[in-house]
Amino acid sequence: MKAALISLGCAKNSVDSEVMLGVLREHGMRITAEPAGADVVIINTCAFIREAKEESIEAIFSAVGLKKQGKVKQVIVSGCLPQRYARELPRLLPEVDGFLGPGAVDRIYAVIEAVRQGRALPLPAEKSFLNTERTPRLRLTPPHYAYIKIADGCDNRCGYCVIPQIRGGYRSRPIDSVVREARDLAAQGVKEINLISQDTTFYGTDRYGRAMLDELLRKLARIKDLPWIRILYTHPAHYTSELMKVIASEPKICKYIDMPVQHCNTAILRKMRRKTTGDQIRKRIAQVRREIPGVALRTTLIVGFPQETERIFKELAAFVREFEFDRLGVFAYSPEENTPAARMSGQVGAAVKERRRKEIMMLQQSIVERKNAACIGTTVPVLIDCVDNKGIACGRTQFDAPDVDGMVYVRGRGLHAGDMVPVRITESFMYDLKGERV
Repeated sequence: MKAALISLGCAKNSVDSEVMLGVLREHGMRITAEPAGADVVIINTCAFIREAKEESIEAIFSAVGLKKQGKVKQVIVSGCLPQRYARELPRLLPEVDGFLGPGAVDRIYAVIEAVRQGRALPLPAEKSFLNTERTPRLRLTPPHYAYIKIADGCDNRCGYCVIPQIRGGYRSRPIDSVVREARDLAAQGVKEINLISQDTTFYGTDRYGRAMLDELLRKLARIKDLPWIRILYTHPAHYTSELMKVIASEPKICKYIDMPVQHCNTAILRKMRRKTTGDQIRKRIAQVRREIPGVALRTTLIVGFPQETERIFKELAAFVREFEFDRLGVFAYSPEENTPAARMSGQVGAAVKERRRKEIMMLQQSIVERKNAACIGTTVPVLIDCVDNKGIACGRTQFDAPDVDGMVYVRGRGLHAGDMVPVRITESFMYDLKGERV
């Protein structure tokens, strides 16, 4: 049997997709990148916000269309969408053969087999699956970098977020399990690992009684032939001085902090249930920059949250101008059913939200252009991600995470994906850089 998988959403979802592909390969199935002609097409969906749900539905309809044309035998929908709408989807999408939530991705082959035998298999209700270093996995990333999911689920219960409803409570993997997986990846030639979870700074609290990300990083930094360790999805409320000390002192840990603050206004943060105040966020940013010299700070913001007035929005814009984040993403607030925020009064209109989003992005664009221009003439290590047929390579510095940040376009002979080379920056663009191999 041939299986094709379409993976949507975040890096955490991508790891779930890799696990499903690994399980299918262990059961002797062939993996194809082309849905047409596959025996089974799996759509691993996202359901975090409205746009993600629309993208997921579009992908499902496309696969169902192939099935109606006789080009696909089975369509399986997995991930956050069926977990969130477990009752509605089977009724609304009778053409779909099976459903699977993110808490039971290791059961993908059982779902396919049940469909083949004509058995109706209800959506598994578990939200407990947590991969280990022994879990089968077929990586979707290039050979030189990988994601390691160190935990799943979330205990933060932000007022706008449905992740705890979908993925359950926070569950950390044992430190030794993560270290063994990282060691195996390094032995396979991986040069950059990206640590991910819903809240990476919360890691270990459920299992060890305290946050243990600092201890995990110390052990990972001892792994031979692993030059870069990157931390993603950190919460500003859960930083410790010890964690920042480890990041600053270990050369292998990328001086890159991904810390979504979401807003700076205390009243809005309280309505968001973010466990921080505006003053605490400002102090945290200053502390991170003080204790980790040369750090690049990435954040995300939500504009148009209920009761965000023009005055409050102007405060947010002033905050962006003041702190000049190195990387920044902006989301227009999406009201999600069964969340406290969706029931709040003072909902902001779609046009206003979009205007505010564009205004912050334009403001950030000018900041990034100025910061990039300051890089001209410097020499930085760059991890090459790809090389085109004209010999132009594209890669990333330690200050750029895969898929979300800018690129460095590199001229030089003999470059290959996975090379880590010194590059002298010669030009800057809106979000990207250009340079020559030294």
